[in-house]
Amino acid sequence: MIQASVLFLISLALACVLTPLVRTLAIQYGHVARPTQDRWHKTPTALLGGIAIFFAFVLPLLFFVSTYPTLQILVFGALLIGGVGLIDDLLHLQPYSKLIGQIVAACVVIAGGQALGLFHWSIYFFILALVWIVGVTNAFNLLDNMDGLSVGTACIAAFYLVLAGLVTSNIALVLGAASLMGATLGFLWFNFPPAKIFMGDSGSLLLGFILSSLALLGKWENATGVVFSLMIPVLVLAVPIFDTAFVSLVRFFNDRPISQGGRDHSSHRLVAFGLSERRTVLLFYAMSIICGALAILGLQYDWLYPSLLAVLIVIMFMYFGIFLSEIVTYGDAESKGAGASFKVSLNFFLKGKMRIGEILIDSILIAGSFLVAFLIRFDGLPSPYDHVLVQTLPLLIPLKLMAFFYFGMYRGIWRYVGIQDLIHILKAVTLSSLLSVVIVTMVFRFESYSRAVFFIDWMVLLLAVGGVRVAVRMIKEYLGAWVKPDGKRLLIMGAGDAGEIALREIRNNPTINYMPIGFIDDDRSKLGREIHGLRVMGSRMELQSVVQKHRVEEILVAIPSANKGILTKVLQDCRGTGVTIQILSRTRKLSSVASA
Repeated sequence: MIQASVLFLISLALACVLTPLVRTLAIQYGHVARPTQDRWHKTPTALLGGIAIFFAFVLPLLFFVSTYPTLQILVFGALLIGGVGLIDDLLHLQPYSKLIGQIVAACVVIAGGQALGLFHWSIYFFILALVWIVGVTNAFNLLDNMDGLSVGTACIAAFYLVLAGLVTSNIALVLGAASLMGATLGFLWFNFPPAKIFMGDSGSLLLGFILSSLALLGKWENATGVVFSLMIPVLVLAVPIFDTAFVSLVRFFNDRPISQGGRDHSSHRLVAFGLSERRTVLLFYAMSIICGALAILGLQYDWLYPSLLAVLIVIMFMYFGIFLSEIVTYGDAESKGAGASFKVSLNFFLKGKMRIGEILIDSILIAGSFLVAFLIRFDGLPSPYDHVLVQTLPLLIPLKLMAFFYFGMYRGIWRYVGIQDLIHILKAVTLSSLLSVVIVTMVFRFESYSRAVFFIDWMVLLLAVGGVRVAVRMIKEYLGAWVKPDGKRLLIMGAGDAGEIALREIRNNPTINYMPIGFIDDDRSKLGREIHGLRVMGSRMELQSVVQKHRVEEILVAIPSANKGILTKVLQDCRGTGVTIQILSRTRKLSSVASA
């Protein structure tokens, strides 16, 4: 659309021009954010970047407010919330004062006719819309905790709202989102790590307010399903919603005010895990892109399949949060006090509720797999099978849960799931599927049922249950591959079980300050192969050249099964390299290996 393209380019140009101007004025008049213990940045950085975003967003829209009255209401609401944020940047308002301002701005937008299109005007709609706008506004305020994170996420969300507006033929939504996309993209050039300017509350509150209001402006009633139409704005803004829910929970369990700043956001925990700041920001961008794409698929195609994917994404977010919760990031001063208290209280909560959560997730997977089986078998859900689905699930869910319980699927720790656990899952799913056929035959005489549905259900449930249980381990190992290696350059002698265990321990334990670079093994069949991404570089014959070429600082001899004679020869070859040697014996752990 030509109008939207021109609007985007004008907003982009204005942001690129206004942002450095605001930065210069902020530095000149002393409006600078200085590093503190509970803040992330390390150097003084200019504030008030939200002013540039506001004008870059509003000025181009002024040419369209007479044609589209809803944009006029949106601009007025943006002026109110931007003013609240600016006053907070300059005078530091109390949290309740900011909340009052947010409620007033939200009420202005709601009274102006912003609606989901799914509800008639009622007290229920008013409460839902008010909670939505205020909640998303604060979500972006909380998400503004790392360079480029909040404004980049807003830019991605605005892009998907443009697409959603085009799909639903909502011109006002397209214009508003295009203007915001240009303003945020222009500002992102100066805010991407390392940031040259911060937008402050005048920017973060503004972004959340505009996006939440634009989401209400969407004609989601054109979506193919009412449930998915409610999920569309949530999916587009999934990342800030997740971060807000996560931070709120961990601060609640740590007895910290939600409005208090701190290094306990999901982004901070990923950096504490070992990811660089840029990679952390890019990871959240990728999450926003995936969720937004799913929302657009729900508008374009049948809602059932995107809805099932959305459920899986929610489960992945849940386990992503559990993975992040194990990383304490309150800083050195607090990690022994409040941080330790947080970890204890959160772990206590998780241990008490985890099994209930696992059962609920399995219940969702059982119901979802059975539904998917019908969809695959009949290429949809014919109306005669609606009743079949409803009458069968109350029997299948408890039956399969009991089979899962019998095979000990709720005794394991998912982050350490292994082959034996997957075998138990295979047994449990297979037995439960066979019992399902028996029960359905006894109760319903298998009338109106398809045998193929139960076979497909077995395959889908097996993949779903197994996949979910490796999710936490997969997240940790995948993100671990993003961590920039650090520590002494270590060569592992022995590409067997002990060497593989040693490598996993080094990567999982940040207190072991080593950077593995590869393996040495005399088994010629292993040469050139890889173990967890590290190559077997050669045999003992090439040891000297490998040490010199790769600047090896230490060698870990991990062949505890070798007899004394072979071990002596190996140590002689290792000593010839002139580097430090560590020995992993049968009885010693990696953290307490003996020096040769």
